[in-house]
Amino acid sequence: MQIITENISRATIPALNNLDIVYPTERVMMFDIETTGLSPDRSFIYMIGINIRKSDGWEVKLLFNDDGQSEPEIIKTFQDELLSHDILIEFNGDQFDINFVKRRMAHIKRVTGITIEDNFSTVRSVDLMKLIRPYKFALGLPNIKQKTIERFLGINREDQFNGGQLIDVYLDYLSSKDETAKHLVVQHNRDDMVGMMYLSDIFAVTSLSDGNFEVSGINTELKAERLYLNISLKLPFAMPRRIFASGNGISVNAEALSALVSIPIVEGTFRYYFENSKTSFEEHTGYFITSMNEEVPALPVYKTELKSKTNYIELSDNFLGNAEHIKEYAGRICRLILQNKFK
Repeated sequence: MQIITENISRATIPALNNLDIVYPTERVMMFDIETTGLSPDRSFIYMIGINIRKSDGWEVKLLFNDDGQSEPEIIKTFQDELLSHDILIEFNGDQFDINFVKRRMAHIKRVTGITIEDNFSTVRSVDLMKLIRPYKFALGLPNIKQKTIERFLGINREDQFNGGQLIDVYLDYLSSKDETAKHLVVQHNRDDMVGMMYLSDIFAVTSLSDGNFEVSGINTELKAERLYLNISLKLPFAMPRRIFASGNGISVNAEALSALVSIPIVEGTFRYYFENSKTSFEEHTGYFITSMNEEVPALPVYKTELKSKTNYIELSDNFLGNAEHIKEYAGRICRLILQNKFK
């Protein structure tokens, strides 16, 4: 086994500040594997990349199966490292990497009798692909492959190969020990690991979707002869780039450390129905905004008819004068619009 290390300054990757905010005290590491195929029964692991958070930055540590025989050693080294951490961040690791490692450990024990302690249960796994998938539409991504997301973030790799293309390069290296071949396989995993650091920018988007912001102001605006309610937000995370998502005239526009939620205002007469009774209701005439077709805690919901699927909140003092109601409502919109769930 060969261990290849590189230190990354926190200042060179601003996205890492997101991790410091999300996990300020937890011991965080990232990992990714390279294999000679997709089946753990017919292929093996030839590299495990690890990112370890340090006080002054991050360390990239590549565990390289440089002789084709070191798989048990690199897996054990990785498993031992897990014991010193609380959070394990990966990309599609819940679906592929973790299961592959577990099955290779079982294979190694079955074939060689070597038992490697499984320490996955000692950490909490965070799959960046799962975090990003709900925002594919809002981010305008054609797919959620790691390289695609990196390009969205403006990252240009030195490595231009995918894992499948490098399998033969690695196998050729085992027989030739050619340094160019070694550089190609090492560079690919190194770029995967550094790229994963940049993907920490996704926490800015998930934070907004989770309602983690401050309401900095509200106002009305006339646009294209239609009145809108604007809710301005102050964000704890800087957006990696401008994000705009919309649905049914409602929009979320986020850039840098601020976001603007814009909702069409409807003027008219709507009914508040008592105890779901068709004949027992109270009519209100005024200005309304959509309730996103969900129940709104502590706020009455209005509609045109009892069974109407379009519900509204009145722009009364009960709503506009309550900061918690406004924040809860803005958070609801950000979640549904950014995740493309508006119905």
